[in-house]
Amino acid sequence: MKRLSLGLLTCALLFTGAAFAGCGEDPPANPDQVIERALADLSEPGSESEAVGAEVAVTSLGFEDQSLRTRTLAVEPGVYSAIREAIVGSGPQGGSTGSGPGGLIGLADGVKSEGSEQIDGVEVEHVSGTFDVGKLVGTLSGAIESGDTIGAGAGLPGLGDLEQLRETLTEATFDLYAATGDGSFERLDLTLSLDDRETALPPTRIRFSLTETDVIEATP
Repeated sequence: MKRLSLGLLTCALLFTGAAFAGCGEDPPANPDQVIERALADLSEPGSESEAVGAEVAVTSLGFEDQSLRTRTLAVEPGVYSAIREAIVGSGPQGGSTGSGPGGLIGLADGVKSEGSEQIDGVEVEHVSGTFDVGKLVGTLSGAIESGDTIGAGAGLPGLGDLEQLRETLTEATFDLYAATGDGSFERLDLTLSLDDRETALPPTRIRFSLTETDVIEATP
């Protein structure tokens, strides 16, 4: 009888554990798939009668990345188109096998899922990663010098002098947010740590947040 009671107790515990496991949170989304869908959305051009602009919020970060000061810059549709091309790239660059995203995102390492959250009432999947600063600055330099992607005319909104960036950049990370339902692009954050080696002050951290604005009708 004791053996039967023990068997029933064991089964009950196993069943209870399985029930709780089944009621847990959904597993995190595959970060590579989140990026792929968001970049596919970014790569879609607007129609001839409309163009999509963007905003870049430039935020100075303090202790534990608290926002100290933010200024928002408007990005015209033509400039935004060039920025999208730089982000997406024209071909795969990620990984040693040549597979994965191209463009700036293709330079990232340590890509991982940060789970789901809400942005302005929209449920999004959050993916993060880090950049090799040498590769990042080299890619930005090449893009500006060649004019093939971002272009000298487009500039880098809020980024300032690229040569100064080359001398002071010590760390760069990104956070990509894509809608949970259709995978559409919602926001891209690029956070840079800048260290002026001539002073004893801690590195300055700046976050650039890129979001699309409402559709702007193109002039005929």
